[in-house]
Amino acid sequence: MILDTAIMIQEHRLRALLSEGLQLARERNQSVLVSAVLRAPQHDPLAFFDQGGRLADERVFWSTPGGDLTFAGVDTAWSVTAEGRARFADAAAAWEQLCAGALIDDPFGIIGTGPILMGGFSFDPVRPTTELWAGFPDGLLLLPRYVLTCADGANWLTLNMVVTPESTLAAETEVALRLYDLFDVTGDLSAAPSGSIRQGEDVPAAETWQAIVREVEQQLRSGGELGKVVLARQYRVQGRTIFNPARVLARLRTQYSDCFLFAVARGERCFLGASPERLVRLRHENVRASCLAGSIARGATPEEDARLGEELLASPKDRAEHEFVVRAICDNLAEVCGGRLSTGPLSLMKLRNIQHLFTPIVGRVSRGRNILDLVERLHPTPAMGGTPREPAMALIREFEGMDRGWYASPVGWMDARGEGEFAVAIRSALLRGAQAVLFAGCGIVAGSDPAREYAESCLKLRPMLSVLGGGA
Repeated sequence: MILDTAIMIQEHRLRALLSEGLQLARERNQSVLVSAVLRAPQHDPLAFFDQGGRLADERVFWSTPGGDLTFAGVDTAWSVTAEGRARFADAAAAWEQLCAGALIDDPFGIIGTGPILMGGFSFDPVRPTTELWAGFPDGLLLLPRYVLTCADGANWLTLNMVVTPESTLAAETEVALRLYDLFDVTGDLSAAPSGSIRQGEDVPAAETWQAIVREVEQQLRSGGELGKVVLARQYRVQGRTIFNPARVLARLRTQYSDCFLFAVARGERCFLGASPERLVRLRHENVRASCLAGSIARGATPEEDARLGEELLASPKDRAEHEFVVRAICDNLAEVCGGRLSTGPLSLMKLRNIQHLFTPIVGRVSRGRNILDLVERLHPTPAMGGTPREPAMALIREFEGMDRGWYASPVGWMDARGEGEFAVAIRSALLRGAQAVLFAGCGIVAGSDPAREYAESCLKLRPMLSVLGGGA
């Protein structure tokens, strides 16, 4: 073990806290959340996530661009599943109720520690689900039993337990102390590819998808209220070996450190990715959102790269598509931010193999709002669904012909104060053993060219293909 004895969990502190929690549970005759935050040794949260696969079926991982805040959660102390259109409000209400009576021992107050829910939501709760996304319902937020957080250059360990009137101190203490097993040294996660791809298949076939794009574009060109519709597709791959989610994340961390990294593992399935797009962040009533729409490749030379960037900035089609997103996000946040909302200048977000038009949005909400209030208002943005929202969603259901599941959906976390951050689950894949399903989408407007949209979708598949061992 690599635990530093100077900061090892003091068993008497843990026993005292659990004992107090058990007493409260019996007095109230209901479950009580008990949460303790401790200093932890320097340890890679990704190794913690990897080791957790030997201990539990459910694991989560989150990292902000640059890795300023990274945490990994293992096992589940509590969870909330929400269905249908009320899923965001229902999840927030259940979490608020649990936290209201919680016993939280957190002397440090570091962002990303203490009781934290991690998970996500489906793209469309109206569309019927398929077996592909078994275990990933309309809404699922997990409270990990063990969380390792890396923030401000230090590590912190959170232990979450939900005790009932029937719980015993001995049994709860035994479960709590299993966290020691998560600090066993693991191998070098980036030492080898996370598998290699034996074969891949477009779903639907390239020609079929381009025909769908052409038909939707014609509807947009014929007039009416629709301005944009986002169409997605799948690329299904078969690996030569079983894909290890931690190794995939390690390669994403190396190659796409400027993105949000996320993973939600449930049994043999793991949904993960490296998203360049923040949906929304709420911290101390301050809101940050991102508008990301309009794409073009990176250049092979600095000169070519600059030329392509200028081409994107000058593109009427991409500028119009981007403006749809900016306007919609501002409109959706206006009610909760009032006049305290502003947009930054239009610029380019340059990633490893692609560049996007980018506009930041900042604001301030009134007291009492939680992060899921904002997620509900923003999802899906025009960058993921289209505009106007409901007619675009209806057209997606009619033409797209696939279950997006959690692709293009909110994934992220929230704490006991209702604050947190969600990204948009793009540049993502659903892993299951030696199989993986990758996703990519494109915004279709009047004048969109099907061949060009297909090429753009291929460009968006590259990040996941490369880390799965499929080359560029």
